[in-house]
Amino acid sequence: MMSLPDSFPPSDPPRRAAWWCWPLILFALFPFHWLAEEPGQGDAGGSEAPVHRAGDLAVLKMQGQVVIATFQLDPEAAMEALDDLSSLARDDHSVAALALLECFVRPDSPEIPSYLERFSEQVPEDLAIATKRAVTEGVDEDLREELRAHLGWFADLARAPGLTDPPEDEAIRMRAFVVLGTMGLIFAAGAFGICAGGVLLFLHLRRLREGKSANAFVAGGGAGGVLLECFALYLGIMTAGALLGAYLAGSLSPLGYAVAVVVPLCWPRLRGMRWADFRSAIGLHRGKGWGREIGAGMVGYLGVLAIASIGISLTLLLTLVAGYFQDGGGLLTPGGGDGPGSASGGGGAPVGPEAHPIVGWMYHGTFWTKLACLGLAAGFAPLFEEIFFRGALQRYFRGRFRFFAAALFTSVIFAALHPQGFFAIPALAGIGIGFSLLREWRDSLIAPMVAHAINNGLLVLMLWWLL
Repeated sequence: MMSLPDSFPPSDPPRRAAWWCWPLILFALFPFHWLAEEPGQGDAGGSEAPVHRAGDLAVLKMQGQVVIATFQLDPEAAMEALDDLSSLARDDHSVAALALLECFVRPDSPEIPSYLERFSEQVPEDLAIATKRAVTEGVDEDLREELRAHLGWFADLARAPGLTDPPEDEAIRMRAFVVLGTMGLIFAAGAFGICAGGVLLFLHLRRLREGKSANAFVAGGGAGGVLLECFALYLGIMTAGALLGAYLAGSLSPLGYAVAVVVPLCWPRLRGMRWADFRSAIGLHRGKGWGREIGAGMVGYLGVLAIASIGISLTLLLTLVAGYFQDGGGLLTPGGGDGPGSASGGGGAPVGPEAHPIVGWMYHGTFWTKLACLGLAAGFAPLFEEIFFRGALQRYFRGRFRFFAAALFTSVIFAALHPQGFFAIPALAGIGIGFSLLREWRDSLIAPMVAHAINNGLLVLMLWWLL
C-alpha cells in the first residue's frame, strides 16, 4: 500500500456511473435461495447432508451442551430449556438429535416417545430405526456409527445397550461444563467490550465536535461513478458465479469469486482512471503508518462492538415481534405453518436469523476444512469486502450524502447480501456502520480490515472451540 497523497481527493472531472450498475446490484440482492428450497428435509441423509442442516445441528449442539451442564445444577430449568428446544425442531434430523439429547439427560422422560411420532414420511429409514433403538434399548457401536453419519456429535449421546451410560458419558458432561463456562466468559468479555467501546466512541465524537480532532476521510472527487461500477461488477460476477456453481458445476463458484475480484480491480484502468488515484479513492494506502493503522483497527473494534450492540438489540426485538405473530398463527413464519418445516418432522422453522453456512462447515468439517474457514472468514472476506464496500461503495455514497446516510446505505446492502436472512440485517448493518466509522476516521482501509478480521476470526475460533 502507498502513503496518502497530499493532493487527495483527485480533482478529476465527474464520471457518471453506467446505467447497468443498479440493475446489477439489485440482481445480486435478489434472494435466489427462495427459488431453490429443498424438496424434502428427510432426503439424502448421511454425511452429504445440506449445509443448512449441519448448521442447525451445530446450533443444537451448543444449546444441548448448555442443557447437559445445566441439568447437573438445576434439572427443572434444564428440562424447561429442552422443551423450548423441542418446539424449534424443524426437520427429521433435528427431531432425532433432540430425542438423543433428552434420552441422554433423562432416559426415563415421558416425552421421549413423542419424538418418534414427529418423524415425517420422508425420514431416512435407517435414521428412524437407529433413533428408535437408541431411545428404547440403546445401541451398539455399529449402530452408533450409523447415527454419526446423520447427526455427528449427537451419536455420542446415544445410550449403550440396556440404556446404560454411553462410553463417552463422563467426557461429554465435563465438556458441557467447560462450554457453559466458556459461554459465560464470552458474554462477560462482550459486555466489557461494548461498554469500553461506547466510552471510546463517546470521547471520539466529543473531540470531533470540539474541534480537537478531525476525521481523515475527505469526501469528494469525481471517481464515484467508476467506483460504483466496480462495486456492481463485484456483486454481479460473484452472484452469477454462485448461481452457475449451484446449478451447473460446483467448480464454477471459486472461479466466479476470483473473477469477481480481478475484473473490478482492473475496471478503473479500462475507464481511464489512474491506478494511484483509484487506490487513494478506496483507501488502499498506509495512512499514518502500518503500526498506527493496525492499532486503530484493534482499538476501533471496541467501537464496532458498541455500535453493533444496537443492531443486535434491534434484531432481537424484530425476532420477538415476529415470534409473537408466529405463535398466533401469523404470517411471519419462514417455513412455519403449512410451509416446508411442517412437512419434515419439526414444528415450523423458528423465526430469527439463519445460521451462516460456515457454521455447518465447522460442525462436519475436518481440521483442514476448519482452517480453510478461518482463512476465508478472517482473511479473504475482510480484505475484499472492505475494498468494495467501505472502499468503493462508501466513497460513492459519500459523494452524495453525509456520513450517517452513506454508512447506513452501505451497511444495509452489506447486511442484505449475507446469508443469515432478513432478521439478521439490523445486527449485520450495525457491524457495517462500525466499519464505516473506522473508514471515516482513518481513511485508510487498514483499520476496518483489521477490525473485520478480528470480528470474523473470533467468531470462527469460538465456533471451533465450542463445536
